[in-house]
Amino acid sequence: MKRILVTLALSSATLFAQAAAPSSQAIENLLALTRAEKLLDSMKPQVSQMVKAQIDKAQKGRKPTSDEQKILDEYSTKAAEIIGDALTMERLKPMYIQLYTQYFTAEDVEGLTAFYKTPAGQSLITKMPLLVQGLMAAMPSIMTPMVQQIEAAAQKMEKDLEALHTQMPEPKS
Repeated sequence: MKRILVTLALSSATLFAQAAAPSSQAIENLLALTRAEKLLDSMKPQVSQMVKAQIDKAQKGRKPTSDEQKILDEYSTKAAEIIGDALTMERLKPMYIQLYTQYFTAEDVEGLTAFYKTPAGQSLITKMPLLVQGLMAAMPSIMTPMVQQIEAAAQKMEKDLEALHTQMPEPKS
């Protein structure tokens, strides 16, 4: 009986050790190794470009008046400020730590750290900002037709509902 209890205790300890949460320091080391802050910095111009595209779309190809341009410039400046304040490692580090702790074990973080120290890991780190930049640049080509198709489907739905309601007799009170 004693042998069974010892075996169970050791098994439980092994399972607990394997599923241990990573330390904040291990996560911070991984974030530094992966240059997470640099990746955040590389996202800022992309988000700013999306804001500019939003402004251009709102103008519908029309050149703004000087008064309108002042307002648009103020908006662009404010948006850039908001983006700059929101996408900082100082602000996002607690979220990173919480999410890494939630989804990764200490063993996972150790393995990721070991991988990112390899040449392949370093290549991924170096090329990730370019990949993100390429994805952000490609998104409008995917999103625009998708949004247009959804809008067309919504318009058809509205027409179909309207047609259905015109065919139905009025409900009796």
